[in-house]
Order: sequence, then C-alpha cells, then structure tokens
Amino acid sequence: MARNRPDITAPARVRFAPSPTGSLHVGGARTALFNWLIARNTGGTFVLRLEDTDRERSTPESEAEILRCLAWLGLDWDEGPFRQSERDDVYAAAVERLKAAGAIYPAYETDEELEAQRAAARADKRAPVVRGRRDRDPAEIAELEAAGRRPVWRFAVDPGGETTIEDYVRGTVRFGHGAIEDFVVARSDGTPTYNLAAAVDDLEMGITHVVRGEDHISNTPKQMMVIRALGGQTPDYAHIPLILGEDKKRLSKRHGAASVEDLEAAGFLPRAAINALALLGWSFDDKTTMFTVDELVEKFSITRVSKSPAIFDMKKLKVINGRHLRLMANDEFTDALAGWLRSTGYLDGKGPEAEELVRASAPLVKRKISTFAEYDDLAGWLFRPLEIEPEAWETLTRDVRHSIQVIGGGLGRLEQLPEWTVEAIKEALQDQLHIMGEAARDFLEPQRIAITGRTVSTGTYESLALLGREESFRRYRETLAKLAELWAAA
Repeated sequence: MARNRPDITAPARVRFAPSPTGSLHVGGARTALFNWLIARNTGGTFVLRLEDTDRERSTPESEAEILRCLAWLGLDWDEGPFRQSERDDVYAAAVERLKAAGAIYPAYETDEELEAQRAAARADKRAPVVRGRRDRDPAEIAELEAAGRRPVWRFAVDPGGETTIEDYVRGTVRFGHGAIEDFVVARSDGTPTYNLAAAVDDLEMGITHVVRGEDHISNTPKQMMVIRALGGQTPDYAHIPLILGEDKKRLSKRHGAASVEDLEAAGFLPRAAINALALLGWSFDDKTTMFTVDELVEKFSITRVSKSPAIFDMKKLKVINGRHLRLMANDEFTDALAGWLRSTGYLDGKGPEAEELVRASAPLVKRKISTFAEYDDLAGWLFRPLEIEPEAWETLTRDVRHSIQVIGGGLGRLEQLPEWTVEAIKEALQDQLHIMGEAARDFLEPQRIAITGRTVSTGTYESLALLGREESFRRYRETLAKLAELWAAA
C-alpha cells in the first residue's frame, strides 16, 4: 500500500460530488463513505456537491434519490448540497481570471480540423492530442466572428511540462504534458466544462483532500493546472480502486446489485451495507471483517486502501448482513423486518393479521435469513394457501405409504392436545415419533411439508403454533387427501 504521505490527521475538508443523472451506484456510495469516514475520523467537514452541469441528463428525481440513499446509509453531510447549475457566476468569474492570467485562449478550430490533428498525430505515433492556434491576430478573430464562429476557451498546456501527483493510494504519478491536450474550460455558449467547474469548486470550497475513483485520475492534472493558474493550492489526492464483479468486469446489475437502491430493495441493513462497502478496497487487518459504523470511523485510514481493484462479492455481503441481523436485539430486528416488508408492499392485501404474524415469526427466521428479502422463502407460506413445492412433493412421494402413516400419526396425536403451544406440540410429536419408532428426520420432515409445503421453513413446532390449531389440521388433511388419491391410483 502506498505510504508516500503520512495519514490524514488534521481536520480535513472532503467532498462527495455525484452527478444526478441516475441512481447512486455502489462505487459512488463507497466513495461517499470513504470521504465521510475521513471527515468523521479527523473532526473535519463532509461537503456534498451535485455536479449537474450536464443539463440534459441531470434530473431532480435523480438528485432526490441520491440524497435519500445517502440518508438511508446514514452518511450525513455538513455543508451543501451545492449545485453547480446554481454557480454559473462563480465559473464565469474564474474564466475571466484565467483570461487575465493568460492561462486560456479562444480556440476557433472546427471539429474537422481537430480530427485532422488527431489523425496526423496517430500517423506519427504520437498521442492524439489537440491544440488550438494561440497566435491569431485581432483581424483574423474578427473575420471568424463575423462568419458566425464562436470560440471555446482552451487551457494553454505547456507541452514540455509535467504534473506530479503524490497520491495517497497510487504513490507518485507523473503526467507528461505532451500527452495532455489543450483542454476546454468553457464551451462556446460560455458554460463551464467539468474540469473547470470541479477545479473551481474544490478551490472555492476549500477542499483539502479529494478522494475519488481511479477513473478520474486522468482529470487530476488538468484540474491541478486550473487551480494553480487561479493562484490556489491544490488539494491532496487519493484515487481509490474501481469495483469489479466476480468476473472481473465493471460492476453492474448482473452481479446482483449495482446501486444502493438495489441493496435496499434486496433487504440489506444500512449498517451492513456500510460495513461491506468499507471492505471494497480497504482493510484494517488480515482477519477482521465485522465493523460497526463507530468502529469504522475510529479505524479507517486512507493509507490502508489498496491499489488493486475491489471485487464485489454478493455472497460475502449476504454473510456480513446475516451476522449484523443476528446481532440485533429481537425487538429491533422485528421492527426492522416489519418496516421493510411494509415498505415493499409485501403486506398489502394480506389482511389485518399479517403484520401480527410477521412479528410472531420474526424471532424464528432471524437465525436463518441473510437478508429481509429471504423472509418469504422461510415464512411466506403463512400468508398463502397450502402449495406443496415440487421438491417437497417428491420427498413425500418417494414412499407414499410411509408419508401417510407418519403424517396421519402426527395429526392424530395433535388432535388430542388440550392446549396449543410450542412446548405442547413438541412434546406430543416427539412422543409420537418414539411410539412409531421413526428417526427424527423421517418423521418430522413430512410434518413440516404437510403444513408449509416446503422442505425449508421456520421450525416445525413453531410453524404449527403460528398457524393455529384449525388451520394446521386443515392443511394436514389436505396433504393426506392428496397422498391418499395418489396411493389409490397406484
């Protein structure tokens, strides 16, 4: 791990600057988290800035969703949200200062002329960079303007220069200016480009550390040039690794979850999502994987971020989430589960007793599920008519006669119970199991299938108690009738 610089200890001003053109990607959330942890660890400031200069793709809906997802994760910001679309006067003033400093020049080249420059460079095996003419005289400029040409403003890059980044993650990175074109800072309509707006904002907002994805590293020397031309001091930089799926390709929905919204919809806890996001490129040691948010704030260090791509593993995320679920107090878990099921519409149309059933079943599923979305697999049968899954039906029909005997034996014994409690049900079925001389699995699995239709569910005794006496008996008899019909046909 790169340690070209000591760790960040002084109060840091950091920023998260998403573009509101879509949902909050897992990579963006990880960037936000690292910045937030640095701010909280150093007693610094976390600034939220919305880079919405792409007027066509940026939407209020996307902005609202990004803010909501940050709030869901618990990543509160200290300043902002600032919107670049509301700062045109700041950028216009910066452009005028750059003009006065001679750092930028008006470029009138057409797209065809620029492409010809690139083609010539490629033919000479040079970097396909473009540079406008910086020596046009006033008469030529007036003629171009009269013909309707409007210039873009390009930064006058010194082709023989070099920009060096002392990066917290990647170490010393050098960019020769011969491979950096005279980049545009203002379009022909006067609107700022990303590299101008980001640089000006970092300078004007006093950002001390820029922590962002490594895909931005090629922009960094350009932004450093702008800041220096404006007389400012550049921030320190840390370019964190990209996040890949298990197939080593850029993370997308095919890997299970590409956005924070996906994680929320899949039933993950915010605290578990934070824990898992922190481990995408960072580690405290070689063995610790479980962290509370407070522990992450205390232990996080940018110098422990790896240069290697981070691999997003949905299985590991589920393991971490399951552990966090089991660490919750039962009341907290129950409230969180019921809240998630309500928010997803799962309880809609299931009747007034549905939430009561969820709350009663919550402690039974807690030890088995890894996300809230798995609740239906374990306890969804409570809310539906009996439907025996193919795998479960195959289990019963391997020996139809035996299944009829043990299910009938269980029903007969349960019908004699004076009270319907988990303890009474367990004692009765255990006693019947021994009377019939059956192995526990061979006796109890058919009981489970008879009432749930599944081979995997909440515990058999607890499931019977949840269903209630009458519904349990009805399902027993329905299953026995199906088996009897099959037996008669044979």
